[in-house]
Amino acid sequence: MLPRHLLPALALMACASSLIAQPLRPLAANPRYLEWKGKPIVLVASGEHYGSVVNPDFDFYKYLDTIAADNLNHTRIFLGDYVEEEADFGIADNPLMVGDKFLAPWARSETPGFTRGGNKFDLERWNPAYFERLHAFLDACEKKGVTVEAVLFFAGAVMKNHPMAAHNNVNGTTPITAKQYLTLENGNVLKYQEAYARKLTRELNRHTHVILNLCNEPWFDHQEYPGFTSKSSDDVRQWIGRVSEWVVDEESRLPNKHVLSVDLTNQGYEVSVRELDTVFRHVAAFNVHYDANADILKRNRGVARAFCFNETGFNGIGDDVYRVQGWNFLFNGGAMYGNLDFSFTVTHPDGTAIPRYVTDSYDCGGSPSLRRQLGILSRFFESLPIAAMRPDNSMVIGGPAAWVGLSDPGRCYAVWFPGEGEMLAQFVIPKGKWRLDWVNIMTGETRSEEVVHTEWAFKRKAKREGGGVAVRITAVGDEATSPPLEGQSGSSRVGEKK
Repeated sequence: MLPRHLLPALALMACASSLIAQPLRPLAANPRYLEWKGKPIVLVASGEHYGSVVNPDFDFYKYLDTIAADNLNHTRIFLGDYVEEEADFGIADNPLMVGDKFLAPWARSETPGFTRGGNKFDLERWNPAYFERLHAFLDACEKKGVTVEAVLFFAGAVMKNHPMAAHNNVNGTTPITAKQYLTLENGNVLKYQEAYARKLTRELNRHTHVILNLCNEPWFDHQEYPGFTSKSSDDVRQWIGRVSEWVVDEESRLPNKHVLSVDLTNQGYEVSVRELDTVFRHVAAFNVHYDANADILKRNRGVARAFCFNETGFNGIGDDVYRVQGWNFLFNGGAMYGNLDFSFTVTHPDGTAIPRYVTDSYDCGGSPSLRRQLGILSRFFESLPIAAMRPDNSMVIGGPAAWVGLSDPGRCYAVWFPGEGEMLAQFVIPKGKWRLDWVNIMTGETRSEEVVHTEWAFKRKAKREGGGVAVRITAVGDEATSPPLEGQSGSSRVGEKK
């Protein structure tokens, strides 16, 4: 029997071990956010175009070093049921554009004829080299503090390059269209989809920093109605529900239970109670693309799930639009902001390429300067007691034409003022002593001041640059619930020691 005096120490060790083992999951105090290792986390990304694992020529170590150095804590990958070719979506130098080196979960057969080069796939056999690279990538991410959204399925517009397409494997899969791929009416492809989803669920289970994404852009060519903002059709949503059941059933026998996510639509829509109770009942995080105005958050204030803006990047080559979209979305209560950064290529895994596009329909961005600026966004949200904060626009009553805020009433307030130029804002918060930290979103420069607030309101001047300015207002003497901005001292940079 162990000596009595060792029991408390062992209990502490067990507690610490359980915290380390905790997977990324909904935040218990506020399921609109996520937590990892027992701590709230807001995810910010500016990442390569999803090819880190399936493209063996992409140096993901250099890539992860680059994003981690800028304090970005998230990336997104496709797991191998889909690959692109030259100029898909107008993208030049696309990491997801892989030829005969395409590394998929399935082994190659002895039969030539895969559309991207090399032999066809044997869907009855797994590829050890793929899983070795997958685990190496995920291990490297964890060491860097980078979380990963791992995408199981994507159809696109055609089945040309899908390993499960009849012409790309030796298993006699049912010839289908891309529209059929994401439905329950896809012949024997469904059994191979299930085997693949269950295999990847088992392989990913040991990694605690993973979100399992059921499907990227299920509305792509599978729309309920025509238009950019249409959600996926009902038959696709039924298929999504089935995929989630495969994953949940597989994880019921495994130690970790991961957050399941799914892409909803461009810009967003109001998720119905019926969907939440049926096809999306296992989904803890909903993703939107190109939601510049945070519509998904405004339409779903009462839904206790995390909402994530996990793809933008085709809104021009400049940094400004992506920087502002990130601040706006997170201040509206988003759990994640992810930008597609086309400065990451196979030849420039350090993100120093000049983004190139090859059609007039698309133009894309990404740069080292943008990543540094998104790192400022990430540090700002790290400094907030996010578990206790909720969207709140009641703390400003006059001044700029627009603002959006978060608050832990009486303890901490954060306000985003979009726009340019000088402004005078009028705040209405409880009387007392407050510290205001004004953050320049371009440079991270922080201007700090203390206010003894004795009237019903007080006014403060600030300058908006680069699309806006952010302020955090903290009750002085309440540091335990509102930690100071790291490195905050006079005119310092957020996250840097002066």
